[in-house]
Amino acid sequence: MLEAVLQCPQPHTWISLAAGKYSATVEILDSKILPGNAVEHLFDIQVKPELADELLTEIRRDKDVMEIETMKSKSGHLYGLATSLRCTVCKEVARSKCFLASVGITSSEGAQWTVLASNESFRELLNAIEREKIPFELKQRRNLEGTDLLTLRQEQILSIAFECGYFDFPKRIGLKELAAQTGIKTSTLAEILRRGQKKILGEYLARRSLLHQYRR
Repeated sequence: MLEAVLQCPQPHTWISLAAGKYSATVEILDSKILPGNAVEHLFDIQVKPELADELLTEIRRDKDVMEIETMKSKSGHLYGLATSLRCTVCKEVARSKCFLASVGITSSEGAQWTVLASNESFRELLNAIEREKIPFELKQRRNLEGTDLLTLRQEQILSIAFECGYFDFPKRIGLKELAAQTGIKTSTLAEILRRGQKKILGEYLARRSLLHQYRR
């Protein structure tokens, strides 16, 4: 398994409108192909709060946008789903056997696609992009084998802790109660949770750093 970051030209879609005219930061969290060769995006757009309504109005007017559902936060984030007919890279990633981690887009630098894939499926994706004559740059590629990922035991314990409300505020279960429930010594459980949280946070921050490096 590998993680790769590809930089491609900005898609000529409603995404370009948001990133260009409105200087918004657009992140595509997931994409999938729909019947009729349309592509559906799960997105997070960060724009100035006073421009959010105007931006949504323009996106809805886009002739290539078939459907859009959104929810708006007070901070200017727009979350939702948009179905459109364009964006060749989106379609190729969605058709591939690669897993889309995320896409970050700005007005000037284009788009950076972070994917998780086997070596074979990643080669197939690159071949498909080249067949479509889409210019791209491989910004980073790293093998995930041997990286500091969660062990099965850590994942199980963290899952139990999460479901029992250990991470809620206020907590629905304390460390001692959780230790009794899992049959693990309190000190051992605390260390498992600490190490697990550190690994998850480290992976998250590393991937977010990749997405935001080109925005500087």
